[in-house]
Amino acid sequence: MARREKKKKTVNKNAWLNTYADMITLVLVFFIFLYSMSSIDNQKYEMLVDIFNPNATEKPTGQVSATTDPDAATSPQKDIAVEDVVDLEDLYQYLSQYAKENGMEDSVQVIKGQDMVLVKFMAPVFFEPDSAQIKPEGQAILADMGKVLSAVEPRVKSIRIDGHTAQAESAVNDRDLSTDRANVVLEYFENGYIADPGKLLAVGYGMYRPIAPNDTEENRARNRRVEILISQNDNIQNELDKIYDEEKSQTEVKN
Repeated sequence: MARREKKKKTVNKNAWLNTYADMITLVLVFFIFLYSMSSIDNQKYEMLVDIFNPNATEKPTGQVSATTDPDAATSPQKDIAVEDVVDLEDLYQYLSQYAKENGMEDSVQVIKGQDMVLVKFMAPVFFEPDSAQIKPEGQAILADMGKVLSAVEPRVKSIRIDGHTAQAESAVNDRDLSTDRANVVLEYFENGYIADPGKLLAVGYGMYRPIAPNDTEENRARNRRVEILISQNDNIQNELDKIYDEEKSQTEVKN
């Protein structure tokens, strides 16, 4: 019986080229992707993120600058009018733009943090030395401020005004002066701008929370300031609300 010859298997010596070509293609795509990311358009990127994860860019809970480090806050990137302001990001953009357009960058500082915007005004913007009476030019600034605060009021939990003075020899009590100034600013917002006065809070720190040593007149001028903190959350107030609600419930049960 004749013996069958085994067929020799044909080996494709160039098959490795297919794998190599696939690898080169993937590497090329990877580097193209990296290049495109290096010049990404922020608005388009947010739109892309929003498609895959709507909660990631949902207003007003955050944006790139939502951080507890003020120095990491994003700088203003767009022009915005009062009627366009709806949340804290818009507020930050508007106030930063307002300070720049009015030449107030040396006397006003706007900081974006985690769910908050902090606005620092040097005291002379609003007040004469040792006085809690708002200057006419200060009233004009507060009026503009009140309009934009009114726009974001539905989205915020609290608007706190902090008064600060500097250590100096004066017949005026520092604690009283800082408290009076904070209250005057609060009352200005309350009369015509903020619908819910319960969101307004005034605190007078006197000279006890300086941001610079009180060793030179320049540093003392930095310490004399009025700060307005617009916050989306107020953890202390949230706890107080729980206590108040519980007390109301107990009172209703007794009645």
